[in-house]
Amino acid sequence: MLLLPTAALIVAVGIVPMVVYALILWWFDRYEKEPLPLLTAAFLWGALPAILFSVIVELVLDVPISYFVQPAVAGLIGAAVVAPVVEETVKAGALVLLILFFRHELDSPLDGIIYGGLVGFGFAAVENIFYFIDVLDSSGLGGLVQLVILRAFVFGLNHAMFTGVTGLGVALMRTSPHMQLKLVAPVIGLAGGIAAHAIHNGSVVLGAELCWPCVIALITDWGGVLLLLGVIAFTTTQEHRWLVTFLADEVESGTLSKEDYRTVCSYTERLASRARALLRGDIARWRKLGRYYHLLTELAFTKRRLSRFPGESETQARISRLRQQVKRVWV
Repeated sequence: MLLLPTAALIVAVGIVPMVVYALILWWFDRYEKEPLPLLTAAFLWGALPAILFSVIVELVLDVPISYFVQPAVAGLIGAAVVAPVVEETVKAGALVLLILFFRHELDSPLDGIIYGGLVGFGFAAVENIFYFIDVLDSSGLGGLVQLVILRAFVFGLNHAMFTGVTGLGVALMRTSPHMQLKLVAPVIGLAGGIAAHAIHNGSVVLGAELCWPCVIALITDWGGVLLLLGVIAFTTTQEHRWLVTFLADEVESGTLSKEDYRTVCSYTERLASRARALLRGDIARWRKLGRYYHLLTELAFTKRRLSRFPGESETQARISRLRQQVKRVWV
């Protein structure tokens, strides 16, 4: 039985790095922060139901696999085939719920990566705890330290990357006006997440005996992370362009002033403006500015969607509501 301090340490090293990574990912969402309740729900989906359903399905499938093949082969099939398919499919359930009930929150490819990444970090946090408990019991403190370094740092972004690829596909389905892309993007996204997961697991299992396959895991894992970071950087630039383009006529119509237009289009100016209010102790203004900038960003992104989907009456109505909400902020 684990002593309380040891149990607390295992929980901390399993969860804290994933929470830190999640906060860093959240920071990348510069212009339109996603609702905190939805982000929390995405993290918890990965940490609770996704883990539970995955464990149940994998245990059920392990019985026939173990019956027909040798234990070593069964282990490889379970790690490189069953686990990736089951876990990525179950984790994608959060994205399915998002697209069904909160689809207006998916304004850009970045949003899909954010939500998918949060699901992955939640999943990794709880999975880490299970692995850490097991290795502490079998290999002691030295084995635990080695595994913490591998799972929390060397491969700490894996699950977020796997599900981030799926989230990117779902977001492209939501934001693209091209029917062909809408149909294939979520399938390719999920397949890409499963494939990356399978390559990682298969390489690690083989690497336990041959060593060199671990290099493949490192290359593919960090290659996937860098690819998503590239998408994030590109999308952030695009989002800035949407603000500049789709809020310009709001100045002419009187929805916002030229000064506010310049501020809302600049991430650093937004921070500086809110920081000045905070330093003066004006918490009410700090909050209002946050809501004001958020509503203006939503307005720009929704107008951009209308330019791509001009027939959406729902989007037209949302633009009108957002304009009214912007005007009411300072009333």
